[in-house]
Amino acid sequence: MANIRDVARMANVSIATVSRVINGSENVSDETRKKVLNAMKKLSYKPMTSFKTNERELFKTIGILIPDIRGYHYSDIVMAIEEYAYSKGFDIMLALPKGEPDLEKHVLDQYFRRKVDGVIIGELYGGQKFIDRFVKSAIPMVVIDFAVEEINFDIVSVDNVGGGYAAIKYLYDNGHRKILFIPGPDNSPAAIDRERGMRRFLDKVAGKDRVEVYYGIHRGYNSEHGWVSVTRHLQEHGLNFTAIFAVNDWAAIGAIDALKDHGLKVPDDVSIIGFDDAPFSNYTNPRLTTIVQPRWEMGTTAAQLLTERILDKRTRLPRNIILPTKIVERESVKGI
Repeated sequence: MANIRDVARMANVSIATVSRVINGSENVSDETRKKVLNAMKKLSYKPMTSFKTNERELFKTIGILIPDIRGYHYSDIVMAIEEYAYSKGFDIMLALPKGEPDLEKHVLDQYFRRKVDGVIIGELYGGQKFIDRFVKSAIPMVVIDFAVEEINFDIVSVDNVGGGYAAIKYLYDNGHRKILFIPGPDNSPAAIDRERGMRRFLDKVAGKDRVEVYYGIHRGYNSEHGWVSVTRHLQEHGLNFTAIFAVNDWAAIGAIDALKDHGLKVPDDVSIIGFDDAPFSNYTNPRLTTIVQPRWEMGTTAAQLLTERILDKRTRLPRNIILPTKIVERESVKGI
């Protein structure tokens, strides 16, 4: 079994240099880093975990960092990851930092010190800087729902831009020109992309037709954000819109509840479209028109990419897989 001395000998560097590479230190040249990483691959060398153990065994563990598993979106993704990983002989470690950058950093520090075999990361509110050392140490990684500047690792995402574009276009095609938009968190990559898709369509029709979009005052993914946004808007401006585009289905449910509180019916008085195709969206009254996200496919694809990269010693270029969205038409949007 190869050890750190073998790696240093093959790479023709010191043991301290190998250690710096393993720990993601900035104090190593790119050329030296490549030599050390190549030697580690050739020797199938895996650093020992930082916690004490009496057995020199190679763990096959995937670290997963997901904002939370409330609701349905990430819980479906995590279950798909676990099912596929288990079928390939991997255990998982799951952390839920709830969108707090300090907790995200702490979790990733723990994963790095424990030398997990690979990492799957959902939305990272603290930004890409938290995962730079995983890249530098060649720890396999897959990110989900994450906008990045450079593709240095495998990415699995949904076409949120296309979904936002399709949602607003659907309302437009049904005659709606005054629309209340309930936005998501301003530090959520997926929410930003959905808004970007909406703006892209509005820019396209700007020269042909006038579309007014009002922004809900309460940004977020939960029902309360939809409820507060609609309630406040009606209190301050009255009913000056004919349709609502909610950033996700939970926000749509809150919006529908607020409309009912004001004696307004969906879709007779106000149409609404959501995003996600939540499990409950087919059982609301009326049934919710929404944008479908292939959550199970996202989790399975992420786990497949990561396990292949861990088990296959060949160097592959990073892969960027964008899964398509689509509209499921139900009863909550009416043509006018």
